[in-house]
This record gives sequence, C-alpha cells and structure tokens, in this order.
Amino acid sequence: MMLEVFQFQFSKIKANPLTFLLVSITALTILYIGYIHTAFAQSIAYLGVMWMCSFCIDFYALRKKETETFEVRKPKLESFFFFSSFLLGMLFLYVRFSPSIDWQNLKGILKLALLPLVLFLFPIALGIFLLVLKYKPRELGFRLQGFILIVPIIVISAITNRLVSPQSLTWDNILLESGGIVGALYTGLILAGLSEEFFRVVGQTRLAALLNNTGLAWFSTTFLWAFMHAPKWYAQDPNLQEVILGSIRIIPIGLMWGYLTYRTKSVLPSIFVHGTNYWGLQNF
Repeated sequence: MMLEVFQFQFSKIKANPLTFLLVSITALTILYIGYIHTAFAQSIAYLGVMWMCSFCIDFYALRKKETETFEVRKPKLESFFFFSSFLLGMLFLYVRFSPSIDWQNLKGILKLALLPLVLFLFPIALGIFLLVLKYKPRELGFRLQGFILIVPIIVISAITNRLVSPQSLTWDNILLESGGIVGALYTGLILAGLSEEFFRVVGQTRLAALLNNTGLAWFSTTFLWAFMHAPKWYAQDPNLQEVILGSIRIIPIGLMWGYLTYRTKSVLPSIFVHGTNYWGLQNF
C-alpha cells in the first residue's frame, strides 16, 4: 500500500508539472528562510511534516476512495465573486492596518461605512452568495468524513515540533491572548479554521472548474490566503521583506490543509486541524 501511495504521488507530479514547479520553488524558499533565520533544521522538519501529512492523507484516500465531488454550477460567476470577496477583504485589511490611517481615531461614520467589508474578510458574503445559488452545505464540503486523519496530522506535527523546535510552540501564547481554552478554541475553530478553510475550499473548487486545473487552483488559492495575512503583519513590523517571506512561509501548511479537504471531500477535518494548530512548527 505504501508503494501505491508513492506511485500515486509521482503520477500527480507528472500530470501537473507547473504546480510541482511552484511547490518546489516554495519549498526552496522555505529552506532559504530557515537558513537566514538560523532555523534550517526546523525548516527541513516543517517541510518533512507537511509531506508526511500528505502521505497519510493519500494513504487514507486511496483506501477509502470517496466518490463524492465538489459541485460547481457557474464557474465564471462563482470565481468572479470569490476574487471580488478576496479584494474587498484585502481592502478592509489595508484600511484597518495601514500605517497611514489612524483606525482608532477614524470618524465613526467612516468606520460604519467600512464595516460591511468585514462580510468579505470573513467569507460570510461568499457563503450567503452560494446559498442564494441554492447550494446545500454538503455540496460546499460540510460532510462527516475524513476525521480519522486529524489524529495522525496533529500527532506528527506536535511530536516533531517538540523534538525539533520546542521554543516555537504557540500553545501558551494562544491561551494568554484568547483568555483561556474556550477562547482559544473559538478563535482557532471559528475565526481561523472555519472562515479560512471555507475561503480555501470555495477558491480551490471554483478556480479548478474555471481553469480546468485542480493543482494550479489549489496552489493559487493558498497563495492568496497566505498574503491576506500581510497587512496585519506589516502593521506589527513594517519590514516588507520579512512580511513577504512570512507569507510564503505559511504556504506549505496551507497547502496541506487544502489537500486534506480535496482528498477527503470534506472541509471539516481541515477546519479542526487548522483550528487546533497550536504547534508553531511553521514559525521561524
């Protein structure tokens, strides 16, 4: 069975060389980031864990052979709304975190006018739009399957992080910032996991139908997701190079979460894995 997984992964590489090239460039960039941040071993471990997780995902998927697919009825229209939502969400982030705009002292009427953009930052408008098109939650990936993969992914990530880079563990910081376990779970599962993985599954599936290229849609959606973090990071530390490298640094873990959704045909496992990502292996 392990040989079958290797053969499957190799066949996917051969079938989509452009995606493989983009992933390879990203991986090399991750190693470079690890090198300049004196965390080369951690960067290798990070990439290794992402591959081990993908191996577990493929092992499961080849045995389970889920037959359901993600339905896309109007690829052009839905892709257009997805990109529009992304741009409007980025607009809110720019205004909220721009060093040239004093958000705290912004006039109340201007804040009120900008607040609807939050519906695009958290993909609420995107969800409403798809429900108006009469999609059912199950057709959008909310399916009770693939949960068994949560355990090996978390275990592999946690153990590797503890062995290779215990100083990067983020559990204590998250608990402190969230005010305890309940706040941490709410922040992780709802604000991060649900909103970001719903954004990802919609982008992956709509762009795949539009481009007729699942791999390129997978990478492109995660690339957009990664750089949505840039405005806030730049506001915290206006070092453009580090913001760009930091955005690239989270692409592999985003790709793993997206691959988990794609292979299980369910967004729920990735929501949980993302929402409980307290290990910080990608932080260097």
